[in-house]
Amino acid sequence: MFQKFIHFDVGANNGDTSIHLAKDYPNGLVYAFEPTPHMIDITKSKSHHLRNYFLIEKAVSDYNGKAIFNVAGQDDWGCSSLLSFSDKSQTDWPGRTDFIVTEEIEVDVIRLDSFIEQNNIQEIDYIKIDTQGSDLKVLQGLGKYISIVKGGSMEAAGKEDILYYGQNTQGDSIKFLEDNGFKITGVIANDELVNEVMILFERNN
Repeated sequence: MFQKFIHFDVGANNGDTSIHLAKDYPNGLVYAFEPTPHMIDITKSKSHHLRNYFLIEKAVSDYNGKAIFNVAGQDDWGCSSLLSFSDKSQTDWPGRTDFIVTEEIEVDVIRLDSFIEQNNIQEIDYIKIDTQGSDLKVLQGLGKYISIVKGGSMEAAGKEDILYYGQNTQGDSIKFLEDNGFKITGVIANDELVNEVMILFERNN
């Protein structure tokens, strides 16, 4: 009950992946990043009473600025991205009807190293990254502060451009993690075709 930690939820969607942490561990700090207005409203309604849950209404990548964000407003809205859907998204994912942009909006984009410096964060116990194709750029945007990350999870494409043009691949993501002092503790398929995977990692001792 008194556990202290700092958790980053990058691509928080509706908050379900991290709000429970703030509820269960009031001494922990959760920083949730989400640029989609509809998801922001939902997350605010669930977390407004939590003083240790901080919602940052921005997209995260490897630069600071503004960008067009592609909103896919179907199902759980979980396919919205800074990237554009690829041709393969229409041919290599049978049965999926939610890979369609319903709205384009301008959003603020930040690097995490800037955020870390502005908020004087000394360590990150866990970082969950699910930004629909920009996960590796999120890690790269940590700059030198990747050294304060103890572990986490990220999504990657099992096949090049399988859902978005320019999305990070499993191979490139694992190489970056290993080059920066992490070991891979698991690779889990997100779908039966292994089009996307979840990579689990932790800091080498």
